[in-house]
Amino acid sequence: MHLLPASFRKFIAEYPALLWVRLFGETLTSLSSTMIAPFLVLYLSENISGSVTLTMLVIGLQPFSEILLTLFAGGLTDRIRRKTMLLVALLIQGFAMLGMAFADSIAAFAVLYVLNGAGRSLFIPASRAHLADTIPPGQMASAFALLNTSSSIGAAIGPLLGVILYKYDPAMAFLFTAISLFVYAAAVLWKIPQTPLPELAEGAHEKTRRFSKEAWKAYRPALAIMTLSLPISLFYAQTETNLQLHMKNTLPDYLQALALLIAVKGILLILFEFLLVKWTQHMPARWLITASYGCFFLVALGYAYIDSLPLLLAMQVLLVIGESVGLTQLLAFVTRIAPSSMRGRYFAITGTHWDISRMCGPYLGSLVLLHYGGTLLFTIVAGILVIGAFAMHRYLTAKEKTFPLAQEG
Repeated sequence: MHLLPASFRKFIAEYPALLWVRLFGETLTSLSSTMIAPFLVLYLSENISGSVTLTMLVIGLQPFSEILLTLFAGGLTDRIRRKTMLLVALLIQGFAMLGMAFADSIAAFAVLYVLNGAGRSLFIPASRAHLADTIPPGQMASAFALLNTSSSIGAAIGPLLGVILYKYDPAMAFLFTAISLFVYAAAVLWKIPQTPLPELAEGAHEKTRRFSKEAWKAYRPALAIMTLSLPISLFYAQTETNLQLHMKNTLPDYLQALALLIAVKGILLILFEFLLVKWTQHMPARWLITASYGCFFLVALGYAYIDSLPLLLAMQVLLVIGESVGLTQLLAFVTRIAPSSMRGRYFAITGTHWDISRMCGPYLGSLVLLHYGGTLLFTIVAGILVIGAFAMHRYLTAKEKTFPLAQEG
């Protein structure tokens, strides 16, 4: 440690150990999981199910389980110690991935996929609430940017390795992911101290359990952010699934093209995400988040009408700008509007938009793709993003007057 430059040591000391454990774990798990993620639809349709529509239904099962667990057990993240929740969630995901490595039927794969979704739905809100409990508000956006950067390091390498695995034995990627999740759990157990229970105001349990106007009012900002974020997650749901099939019909060597697109995106995120967040941190969140919708709109149109790999690679720059600035600021905004005793539930509710889109989006998108083609599919997605941009901007303009921006430095 003493051999490191003083500026780097100072940078490390600015953040708690929790963040650096998370950086290690996210890098490791993203490396392994992205070996198969870009090719999951192809893997299931070609090796297990043999049907595109059945594959899309199975893909939708994991987010469906996450929605159910969020609705019925989201409060667990505010009633159980954060470290305990993280460990349980990582172990659930690890055993599910281990089973998927050996699953030889679509039914078995579907059950394990749902189990993995349950683990994710416990881990994500608990991990984000843990960060919000530990890191000052002014550092929140940069902390989320660092986490996303660490995931991008793995994501930049994983797809390239995934091309090799897909041709050799794609099931090995599930095994590698399971091992990485167990290692991540060991790091959490070793390096993160046990945390106290989140502080709850007197009578908070009783108040949040009652289906009253007051209870719904407490959750209204989280529900609004969740609803207004649906256009973004719908766009991502299509890029993660139906884009693979669209490019299979429009690009030669589509496997290599998919891997290259994801790898370039990962490299750009590694190089620029943290810097973009730091450079824009003093700007109003409403403009940054709205601009991200604009970036996703242009990328969706690019996927619809561009069949040139160099141009598609250039579109990744816009995708990285939108993801780096907009999504990071959106997470930081949730930490500002969430009451300290409800952070886990707020992150669970606001994150549900990903599950809703990933549950319905792939199947509905596949119907459009199969009947009308990928061009119309991504044109529709672009139109939805324009509507979402206007709605989100109006909402954030009103909310920023109530929750002023916490700036770093």
